[in-house]
Amino acid sequence: MNIKSLFDPIDNVIAQARNFIHEQDVRKKYLKQIDEKIAIIQPELVKRKAELIELLQKIEADDQFKQRMEESLEQINKYLDHIELIAEKELALEIVKAEHNENDDSKKEHREKYVELQVSRLEEQLKNTNNFFEVADFANEIWADFDLFEEFDYDETVVQFLVDRMNETNAKNTETRMGRDLRKILEHIRLNLVKSTAWTDEEVKDYQNERDLKLKQLQTVKIPADKNFNVCIFGAGEEVLDKMYELYALPKRLKLRWCDIEEKGVIDSVLNSQVHYDLALIMTLYPNHVIFKDVKKSFTTQQIPCFDIISFGVDKLLKVLEDELIRISFEKQFAIK
Repeated sequence: MNIKSLFDPIDNVIAQARNFIHEQDVRKKYLKQIDEKIAIIQPELVKRKAELIELLQKIEADDQFKQRMEESLEQINKYLDHIELIAEKELALEIVKAEHNENDDSKKEHREKYVELQVSRLEEQLKNTNNFFEVADFANEIWADFDLFEEFDYDETVVQFLVDRMNETNAKNTETRMGRDLRKILEHIRLNLVKSTAWTDEEVKDYQNERDLKLKQLQTVKIPADKNFNVCIFGAGEEVLDKMYELYALPKRLKLRWCDIEEKGVIDSVLNSQVHYDLALIMTLYPNHVIFKDVKKSFTTQQIPCFDIISFGVDKLLKVLEDELIRISFEKQFAIK
């Protein structure tokens, strides 16, 4: 008997329990932060409400302006009715921004290492290339990476490598001088000296796309890439989608739409659009709030699956996306209802 098989199921439950407790503690921390934000926002709204009511009582003649004030008062009442969602949205934005800054530093370091390697490689390969036109052909790669060379102040260095080696391998010994506009010099070399081998703009883009995938270090996902999916997301903030595209290699046929719960008629806008939505997700620590209950009811009526994600984490959002879109794809393939 394999003893390991006895312990694996128990160890899995223990690991899941630890993960659940961790998420529970994180939610408690977030709820405390939301309460702190409410304590700041609510008095300000109450103060403005009292001021509007007082001013409304003094306005007599101008009905049009009075209507505007009444609409503002109605808006304040609406904010007060779901103030926790306003505070939650602000917290979600802060969390995504903090994660973005950390990720930016890491990615900049990764880009810098890539550039340093490219500079060393170009210098070495240029030294070992003895044909003038083959040397000039390196202008293609330099041009494609020129934005990165500029970012880390290697633009003059790499162009000088190229020009010096072109001079050294030029049998006619005509001097190629550096000008002030490095971009124009490089583009001239790329498009004129080696027209037969110069990359097209499309080839440059393909090179940059492949390069950017390496630089971004996008994580792979399990979402079927050969199926069209439309998903709408409520709660949290729109920035969560930017974060998704920044971290994960999402399929091109997956379309994500963030919906602002503050927008009037947003549910009807989604359900009545020409796009058929396969899935609706709600990111919130308040899944039982009346607004989200309305969302779930509306989508369930239209037979569109709707799920709560009681987290602001992008990784949790991706996990639900993967699981549900795989399930939907399977059901469509085998016509399961």
